[in-house]
Amino acid sequence: MGAPKNPRRKTPRKNPNMARPAHKNPLALQHKTPEGRAKFKAMIKTRKNSGRPLGVPDGYGKGRMVPIVEQAQKDAKKVVSIMKQDHEMDARAEEALETAVEIMRTPVHNRDRLQAAKLILDFTKVKPVAKSEVTLNNAEAFLSSLLDDDGEQDENPTEETESSTEETV
Repeated sequence: MGAPKNPRRKTPRKNPNMARPAHKNPLALQHKTPEGRAKFKAMIKTRKNSGRPLGVPDGYGKGRMVPIVEQAQKDAKKVVSIMKQDHEMDARAEEALETAVEIMRTPVHNRDRLQAAKLILDFTKVKPVAKSEVTLNNAEAFLSSLLDDDGEQDENPTEETESSTEETV
């Protein structure tokens, strides 16, 4: 790529508010005349909101994002209607699932898409049986068998000690 033709300044300006002297700045001079003030008021009234709408990711404008969102809404309604045939849902659950599917189908931040996917899986799929329960049961059985073995060994030495005490008396 190479170096840029006009590289940026390495050090910032001393006073960024005084980028131009006031006597040379056209906006500062504009407010001193009545025509300039009227022009400025007209400019403020006709100003458009610039930038991307809220929730639109980098690289997408409002015009490019609208058809994608509309298609995602159609897909979400279709998917939820299929889910509704298999499972009974109330209106709130249906709306929540539609929103989650819509978020998954639109190009938003990965974090939001992953949260929506997790939400859908939590409420639609059966969670697998925890293997720790099986391991816990095996461990409890093992410990109880050890206690039973210790109890049997403890009974034998006490009988021997009793018999040895009887012999000495």
